[in-house]
Amino acid sequence: MTDPATPKTRDQAAARRVLDENYPFKCCAVCGLQIETCLTVAHLDHDATNNTPDNLARLCQTHHWMYDAGLYPIEAIRLLQAHWQTTKGTPDHSGRMKDAGAKAALTRKRRAAARKAVDTRRRRAKLDH
Repeated sequence: MTDPATPKTRDQAAARRVLDENYPFKCCAVCGLQIETCLTVAHLDHDATNNTPDNLARLCQTHHWMYDAGLYPIEAIRLLQAHWQTTKGTPDHSGRMKDAGAKAALTRKRRAAARKAVDTRRRRAKLDH
């Protein structure tokens, strides 16, 4: 039994075990980098003794620094980490911009019609004068 007055110490090995158990797909939570030697353990609340699963994330050096600098909110890291665990590194673009081509074609058609209408008005205005 540990004495509550004794300060907890940093245990990176325990943090890695918790990450491995809860987030088996190993990649940077932000960019998806999958080179394990480049990944670091990030304690999202900046308390190195708090090894609860929702407080840990794997980040590459660059994104760890950016997170520590306050450039990413904690919820963004958690959402991205969950995304990578779901997709396991496979791009998932379903549902995003699935009709972009059709919308672009419609926009081109409308612009062409608008140009034609402007040209017609100009021609008629010249004939009236």
